[in-house]
Amino acid sequence: METGLTKVDKYLALQKMEMCIEMLDSPMARDSELFDIDTFALPAITKAQSDLGLNTKEEKFVHLLDNIANEIKVSVPNIRLAEIPIAIHKGILGDYGDYFGLSIVTVIKFLKSHYTSGKRYELANASKPKEKEKPKPSKEEMDAIGKQHLLESFERFKVDRELGYSAVYLYRYLNEDFKVISFTNEVKWKIYYRAILGIKNQRDTGTIKTVINNIPKKDFDLLNEFLKEYPDEIECAKKVAFTIKKKELLIAIKNESERLALIRFYNDLVEMETELKDLIE
Repeated sequence: METGLTKVDKYLALQKMEMCIEMLDSPMARDSELFDIDTFALPAITKAQSDLGLNTKEEKFVHLLDNIANEIKVSVPNIRLAEIPIAIHKGILGDYGDYFGLSIVTVIKFLKSHYTSGKRYELANASKPKEKEKPKPSKEEMDAIGKQHLLESFERFKVDRELGYSAVYLYRYLNEDFKVISFTNEVKWKIYYRAILGIKNQRDTGTIKTVINNIPKKDFDLLNEFLKEYPDEIECAKKVAFTIKKKELLIAIKNESERLALIRFYNDLVEMETELKDLIE
């Protein structure tokens, strides 16, 4: 009786190897823009949340979407972008141990476990790198995708006040590429102050399990001192921005301020009965 691989088995094995080579040939997170990381991470996370039967509108899930790209770039810089959906899918199936819901902490755990796994090591050694990397999407293609996400997000916001995509990603597209957000400096500093309060509340209450919980409490001491010492919102916001040196804390505040700024911008458009497509097309 023949015990070797059949033609079908050989074809499937070859196909699987080709997929693995393609996966390991995709760009590293450290060399990618946050937008590119979001392109791979956000659909995978949203699908995982739905597969688990969890609510995609809860606060901690929105926070996950807003901050995961930056955290991937910092915590797992050498992972390939095409590996991200694979690691997340295997993670929710329990391949990397027990976990409690989806959060930045659990997603990063999935990615780290995948990256350090023996199977990945074997594939990386067996796969020969291609001579040329695949070309990145053109600026025009990226703008078209970003514009589509913005329009979809605004339509959703008008209906249920949800954003649907990472607020940080959307804000930066509007602000840096389309340049349609033009708040005064006074408004910007007041939004930054609200972000400070939001991050402080998350750390104090621990209601959302994120990387913020991993920042030592002592790093928040100076933040708390400024909030007590400077009752004026703008003065306090400036003091925090120009004095605090803890990188993780400043990134968290910046991301939260961009989320709040986007919501403010969308609310202004709704109040003025202005369509976003009229501003970016």
